[in-house]
Amino acid sequence: MSVAQTSVALASGRLSADEIMEQLLTRVAARDEQVQAWSWLDPAQAQARARQAAEEIRQGVRHSPLQGIPVAVKDLIDTEGMLTTYGSPIYKDHHPASDAAIVTALKKAGAYVMGKTVSTEFACFTAGPTMNPHNPEYSPGGSSSGSAAAVADGQVPFSIGTQTAGSVIRPAAFNGVVGLKPSYGVLPTAGTFPLCPTLDTLGTFSRTVGDQRLILTALAPHLPIANAVKNPKILVCKTPFWSQGDDEMHTAFDQFVADCQQAGADLEHYEMGPDFAALLTAQQQIMGVEASRALSTHYAQQRDQLSAPLVALIEQGMQVNNAEEAAAHNLKARCAHKLQQLFRDADFIITPATVGTAPKRVDGTGDPLFNRIWTLLGLPAITFPIAQGGNGLPLGVQLIAPLGEDHALIDFADKLQMLTRT
Repeated sequence: MSVAQTSVALASGRLSADEIMEQLLTRVAARDEQVQAWSWLDPAQAQARARQAAEEIRQGVRHSPLQGIPVAVKDLIDTEGMLTTYGSPIYKDHHPASDAAIVTALKKAGAYVMGKTVSTEFACFTAGPTMNPHNPEYSPGGSSSGSAAAVADGQVPFSIGTQTAGSVIRPAAFNGVVGLKPSYGVLPTAGTFPLCPTLDTLGTFSRTVGDQRLILTALAPHLPIANAVKNPKILVCKTPFWSQGDDEMHTAFDQFVADCQQAGADLEHYEMGPDFAALLTAQQQIMGVEASRALSTHYAQQRDQLSAPLVALIEQGMQVNNAEEAAAHNLKARCAHKLQQLFRDADFIITPATVGTAPKRVDGTGDPLFNRIWTLLGLPAITFPIAQGGNGLPLGVQLIAPLGEDHALIDFADKLQMLTRT
């Protein structure tokens, strides 16, 4: 069930929290070998938490629509009493003494953590064991691989991931679920492994766009809920990287834009200038230099336990000098200002989510090419599936809104999906 359906079932008494947990654990037992989304899951602990949630509901406790709903949390995020390895053998026995701020927020909203989901190594390149639920030969994406796959396979109603380059939007698109990367700073990152503090953003996975509204309202009550934009003006932005996408993505994206236009959407094509193309390198430089700082101790003392790609990222980051880092941040500021001016006359951007469908697992976790610049700019982004590739795997679209307009973005995505659904 979706988050909304689960919430209604619990509130009405049609199902209890422990009954829902038994259904989910049965699903996990049947599918874990084919998907391997979980890095840590103790059925006995999950059942105990579900019984406690059921008792609270019987007593009339109702903190939010998430009351009594289980959630999966990425292995990059600290959880008291649960193994948290950050996807690295260095932390293979690490049990945090306290919860991350986002876990505290989940509990305050009445949700409870079912278990931890697989992350790539320190949220970078090296994949874990998770497979795409649609076809185990293909990647679920990274770095929030387990969080996306667990939701896509019906093993949990919603999950928490992180994005530093494209680690929410890309796996959501690859797995055919809804992924929301909120505006930078909307969800608290304290207690989440700090790979790149100026980029790291928590995100959420669900099976419907509407679920994201419930989740965000519960976890970020401070975020203003604006009225939905009537007759929004939409910019179609293929970005300077369009040619690097494959033919299936091109066809699906163009068809989606045509469907939007047919449904009466006010569309205008927008060509990004050279500064925006240069943002790709800026994001890579900032990510490299901040990752090299975050992992400096591990690089110095435990290099043999780091993967070759991660060592390469750290060493590339070490080569970025202060002037280059400052220039990258200055470019980010200039482009953010340009987009701010652009959003005076437009409301949303439609852009590709990925270069294509998920790659084979042997080829890695996929390219975050179409996500990096939006993460760097801190803008809210959401993806939902729009087509199916020739290999039977989903393709998604990415929608962007101005900074802080997260609820408007969700409302827009919900409306657009209904208008274009076939």
